[in-house]
Amino acid sequence: MIQIIPCKDRYEELVQFAVRLNSDGVHHVGFFGEGDADVRASLEECVIPTAEGFLLAYDGDTLVGVFGVDADQEVDRAWLYGPLVEHADWHPLADELYRQVQALIPAGIHSFDLFCDEQNVRLDEFAARHGFPLHSANAVMTLARGDYNPAAKRATKVIPFEEGFFADFERLHNAVFPGTYFTARQIVEKLGETHQLLLAVEGERLLGYHYGKFDPAAESGYVDFIGTDESARGRGIGADLLAAGIDWMLSAPTTQKVSLTVNANNRIARGLYEKFGFVTERVMRGYRKKVE
Repeated sequence: MIQIIPCKDRYEELVQFAVRLNSDGVHHVGFFGEGDADVRASLEECVIPTAEGFLLAYDGDTLVGVFGVDADQEVDRAWLYGPLVEHADWHPLADELYRQVQALIPAGIHSFDLFCDEQNVRLDEFAARHGFPLHSANAVMTLARGDYNPAAKRATKVIPFEEGFFADFERLHNAVFPGTYFTARQIVEKLGETHQLLLAVEGERLLGYHYGKFDPAAESGYVDFIGTDESARGRGIGADLLAAGIDWMLSAPTTQKVSLTVNANNRIARGLYEKFGFVTERVMRGYRKKVE
């Protein structure tokens, strides 16, 4: 008999289940990350505490399903961590988990996101059944420390974020990544030892920016955003920002790899990343449902 309960104090069971299943493309759910440190880091960043935002499904004493939610009312988005299921009745169990997890989504959220490996055919079927249209196809690319091939140009002046540039940064961020998962102010509020915002400037003019982070426990860095002003494109500014950001992440001796996500159909961007030594690990599908 299937029993579905809140995660509460069963955090370690949740982590181990997610680590094991998410290593396989046919189960992979993108928001979790991959590997023990990545999964823990992802769960710890959730706005909704894991104890309150995740449901666990048991068949007897065996954990067979996980479904969770994180949400941010400021950006009007809920991220659905699942369904992650290991059971013969995959679809009925996934549907019941989804039915129950919707009660955990804060009121006033109008956009629900699913994210999975393209090999996860059952989640694709789940998305179709519940009215989640395909929103994006993204390539997850990874650079190993030893494969880093920095560009030689470095003609752009790149500086750490200064508050005087905030208004221009906010305008550029909203133009390049409208409706994305972090606002400009949220990015700035996260800055610290492991989160960096770099600006490409020309006098008082903002040409572009790079926001990235590294996690010593996971031994990895991540490029969240690179954006350049439309009038300044074609000058190699994006490459210089990418190099500056990677140099900063790799300055931490624990960082063994750097990852990023890019539109799978953006051959120009993928080509640039490949020149730096990035390789494509997997292709992901994003689904977004708008609700009243």
